[in-house]
Amino acid sequence: MLLATVGIGVVLSAGTTASAKALNYRALTYGTNKTSMASGYFVHPASVKVKSHKYVVTMRIKTAKKLSSFPVRVLSVNGGKPQHVRKVKDRAGNSNLYYSFTTKNLKHKINAKLAINVPKVYKATHNITFKFSTNGLPSLKGKAAMTSAATKATTSHSTQTNATSASSKPDNGSVKKIDNGAKTTNSSSTASVQSTKTSDSQSSSQPVSSSSSQVSSAAASHVNAASTDTRDQSQTQSRLPFLIAGVVVIVLIVLGGSLVVMRKKR
Repeated sequence: MLLATVGIGVVLSAGTTASAKALNYRALTYGTNKTSMASGYFVHPASVKVKSHKYVVTMRIKTAKKLSSFPVRVLSVNGGKPQHVRKVKDRAGNSNLYYSFTTKNLKHKINAKLAINVPKVYKATHNITFKFSTNGLPSLKGKAAMTSAATKATTSHSTQTNATSASSKPDNGSVKKIDNGAKTTNSSSTASVQSTKTSDSQSSSQPVSSSSSQVSSAAASHVNAASTDTRDQSQTQSRLPFLIAGVVVIVLIVLGGSLVVMRKKR
């Protein structure tokens, strides 16, 4: 994993910033293909490198000591201010002005604006055009492809790492599943215990089958007796009205006979 990370870092650094290469160019009078009078100030070749899918071009203007200190200034280049401006004097006292600009296309002309000020000799502002040679120019697409591949490798590596960390930490859903699984296991174990108890009860009932049969026969006879008593009671209850009616008739007869006897005695 460490080696892979180091390799990805090397590829990324190579895709982001490539080594500088020499690039020839011409300094032209603005808007033409004629060599500019200020061409002698510009040192050839320029250097170019690829950074963040863009060309970073560094140029140098050299003026003699007798023309004063840094008599030429770059006001703008490729539509913006110059970048990474450095002023360096060599041992002879000559002025060396370094500046850079960024672009995605060096096949078209680059325009710049210069301010020239040689005390008591010349002072003016001039536009100038640069025409760069594309021979040996590094490709932005190749570097972009390398960077894209490295980015994809880094993304896949981070995705695998996230997936591994996610799998090592169960979420709430997995916890619920685990709980449900535990409940299922408990229910299955309970069922097994119940089945064990049932088998034990069956096995224990086999030696006393005779006694259980006797108990069942006694219970059956008890039920039959209870049913017989119920039938007798129902029959008695059904005969009771007839008995009462007979008693009432007898009482009426006796009362009627006694009344007849009493009248005769009078």
